[in-house]
Amino acid sequence: MVEPERRRRRVRTSSTTPPPPVEEPQPKPRHEEAAERGLRGLVGSGSSQVSVGAAMRARDAARPTEEDLAEAERLPVVRRNWTPREELPRNR
Repeated sequence: MVEPERRRRRVRTSSTTPPPPVEEPQPKPRHEEAAERGLRGLVGSGSSQVSVGAAMRARDAARPTEEDLAEAERLPVVRRNWTPREELPRNR
């Protein structure tokens, strides 16, 4: 005896509901990809991902120059939501 072919019924969705919008991922600019790749080499998982020489160059490159320090001195210090505490009692 031959069994008849079984078919599945398709469940139809309401035609009044629009499909959800699909957002296309935006490609990253090339300079960001290179910077990200370099950062992953520094902070990747596991043991150190860079050589000692590369780590020393990165340290030297991140060291502030005299101009950077002078500019930082000129910037105002902004303390938000800070109030000075009352004068502490002094022991005589």
